Amino acid sequence: MRKKHLLNRLRGQALIMTTLALIPMFGIIGLAVDLGWMEFTKKSAQTAADAAVMAALLKFQSTSYSTDFTCGVGGVVCQAPTSCSPAMGNHLDSGCLYAQLNGFTSSGNQYVTMQSGVGVPPTATGVQSSAYWVTARVNQSVPQLFSAVLGNANGLVSARATAALNPARDCIYVMDPAGSDAIHMNGTPSLTSSCGVYINSNNPTALLGVGTPILTASEIDIVGNYSFAGTLNPNPPSTGIAQMGDPLANLPAPSVPAGCDHTNYVVNPPGPGGTDTLSPGVYCGGISVKNGTAAFTPGLYIMKGGGLSTQDTNSHITGTGVTIYNTYDPTSSDPHINTYSPINIVAGSTSTLSAPTSGTYAGVLIFEDRSITTTSCGGSICTDNFGGGAAGAYTGIIYGPKSLMNFYGNSSLTTYTVIVAYRMAMNGTTAINNDYSSLPTGNPIKVTALVE
Repeated sequence: MRKKHLLNRLRGQALIMTTLALIPMFGIIGLAVDLGWMEFTKKSAQTAADAAVMAALLKFQSTSYSTDFTCGVGGVVCQAPTSCSPAMGNHLDSGCLYAQLNGFTSSGNQYVTMQSGVGVPPTATGVQSSAYWVTARVNQSVPQLFSAVLGNANGLVSARATAALNPARDCIYVMDPAGSDAIHMNGTPSLTSSCGVYINSNNPTALLGVGTPILTASEIDIVGNYSFAGTLNPNPPSTGIAQMGDPLANLPAPSVPAGCDHTNYVVNPPGPGGTDTLSPGVYCGGISVKNGTAAFTPGLYIMKGGGLSTQDTNSHITGTGVTIYNTYDPTSSDPHINTYSPINIVAGSTSTLSAPTSGTYAGVLIFEDRSITTTSCGGSICTDNFGGGAAGAYTGIIYGPKSLMNFYGNSSLTTYTVIVAYRMAMNGTTAINNDYSSLPTGNPIKVTALVE
């Protein structure tokens, strides 16, 4: 009898101990469940923050061309956007929208903010420089379930992401999407570039070198492949790279006024070695430099038909702070105006031109009308010739995404040159440097990167 009574007492104690043990056990299980849910929520919040900053920065980049981004500095608390309309607001609003599409906005137990600024992002350690940055912060208070019995009624989940615009490493972009020999080097030409070369063509011979050419660059990136008989450095180049769009698609075209300031302008001052000083304006029929020096004063020069050309070794061009917009007027009855003409600076002439360092067209030296096609010049691709002699210099962006650019004349481009062409051919010896110290944020072409 006493034995049975002892057994009952032991069973009762076990039941009490089990009951007491269940309380912390359920607490631990509840804590594990709640922590798992919070981890899931945190990953979702991080995805929302990443999407928000990339969306904001990509919209900013696609609608803004500038070397000074101070106008984009700001911040916003993300309220609930109601549509995906392009008229919704600025780039930070687009970031808010993408955060909402991923389940987060500033309502209820959530709080989302977007912040932007210039220079080094304050929270992204390791980033040494940046032209412009956007940071998103996503917070959510998560009600606790099982672990609430331990006094943890709510948990806080936080995520942060930063994306930044950084100067591109490349300075030569050849945009033909499928052609063979998009870059063509025949004979003994040499191109040495302190920055990268990007070839958009997916052709097996997108880069073609015949004879003993030399191509040296910080990197050579090719969507397709190459056939190169000369010297390449690096060798082999990177192939199979993803295709990209026009890196300057957001560069706004100048507004072309009606009428003309000059028509069929010829530089041919009297006497040997004379100088003709030119002023910004609309040059219908273009500018032809014959015997003498064309001294461009700073400003915007619009070639409405006719292009810019030189004649021979007696032709010279100089100018600082210059942007040349090469266009035409197809509605004009004048054949000199209604026909597009390329740039033709012959090898024997000399040319020293540099782009502005501030303003709307900071860093832009030559801008060709985007409306031309690869058949605009007599049914064929328009060909720009850039000579200028051994001392020739083209400091700035040369932008002709539908033109063949032919560089020759032993030029040494000692500051910086950015080339965006449809196709490119090299003759003679050319060296391209990447000294962007005259521009506040470096290479005018920027790439977007998630840095935090």
